[in-house]
Amino acid sequence: MSASNKTLTQVPGRRLEISRLRERLEELEETLRAIRTGEVDALIVSGSEGDQVFTLQGGEHPYRVLVESMNEGAATLNWGGDVLYANRRLAEMLATPLEQLISSSLREVIRNVDEAVLNLCLERARTIPQKLACDLHISDGRLLPVNLSLSPMQQNDFRGICVIATDLTQQKLREAQLALEVTQRQRAEEALLQEEQSLRELSGRLLRLQDDERRRIARDLHDTTGQKVVALTLELSMIEAKLGTLPPEVNAMLQECRELADEVSTDIRTLSYVLHPPLLDEAGLSSAARWFVDGFVRRSRIKVDLDLPHDMGRMPQELELTLFRILQESLTNVHRHANSPNAFVKIALNENFVTLEVKDEGHVAKPIVVSSTEKNIELLGVGVRGMQERVRQLGGRLELRSGSKGTIMRATLPLTQASPL
Repeated sequence: MSASNKTLTQVPGRRLEISRLRERLEELEETLRAIRTGEVDALIVSGSEGDQVFTLQGGEHPYRVLVESMNEGAATLNWGGDVLYANRRLAEMLATPLEQLISSSLREVIRNVDEAVLNLCLERARTIPQKLACDLHISDGRLLPVNLSLSPMQQNDFRGICVIATDLTQQKLREAQLALEVTQRQRAEEALLQEEQSLRELSGRLLRLQDDERRRIARDLHDTTGQKVVALTLELSMIEAKLGTLPPEVNAMLQECRELADEVSTDIRTLSYVLHPPLLDEAGLSSAARWFVDGFVRRSRIKVDLDLPHDMGRMPQELELTLFRILQESLTNVHRHANSPNAFVKIALNENFVTLEVKDEGHVAKPIVVSSTEKNIELLGVGVRGMQERVRQLGGRLELRSGSKGTIMRATLPLTQASPL
């Protein structure tokens, strides 16, 4: 074969080799460009000793390590929402292989967000940071609550969006637990309020029954027992008249019996009026208070200064009864505990409230300041707690203040919208 024929035969082979060399050169140039732009983390070089991995630890390497080791999911998106880069944590959160996650659309896994809202958020994230609370659809069908932080990302000619996904599962669990605790506490408070309301209603019924029983006993003492004692006194007088002249010792005995009968009659009448004075129903609080204070002064030898409004008039029956019972209990406490020679009683009225104030000049070793809104009033005596309950039934306020200059008891009650006992 001639030399010219050999040359013609080798030309196609050389052209093919040149084409392969050009493709390899283009591939190397593309690899070099990727290395320069940070698109490549490592190179795998095949040789006689097998494949070797060479990492590229440039200026961005510490940041890549940080992103890969952080506990939040991270991704780089293009403006359309496609994933260009994602760290392993985001792949773990979505239970999706990393190679499958890259090049997928983040829109496909976002749930419970209106599409228009998502589009607006991605559009705004091109220029300013955005926040978006949503759920991510995991490959096994579950929903993962997350908070997405989107920020604009610009590097050389690249324009995209940086996304940080924070797992809110534990926070949601804590919020649910807190909501459950709040609900349970609210239910417990409602149950407690219902129990307190039931106790108040029961206490109100007991007070009504107590007042009704006092009224019945007072009526029975006056109408039955009192009349029997009066009859006994008359019988003793008739016996004395029929027997005529009697020995002195017999006359003395009859006289003593009449005096005892008179004392019993007086005591029965007083007890009847104290239990429930007829004046309270017939003439109102003003007359009943004057009658009770006069009797208290006679029995206790304590001087009482009574100050009543000139035009007090009548008030609702339950209100007058409550004020009278508080007056009774307060003056009884003055007599039993205060060791005071004087007491002062004042009733004041305005358009909305009536105030009863009882003051003495006794001395207490330990000063006390309590009100019906404080629990420490429960530490006081049964009588004070009874006054407190009566005042509370009518929506009022009871205050007790004691010191070296004496004790002041003040009850303030509304004239209207009072709940009856």
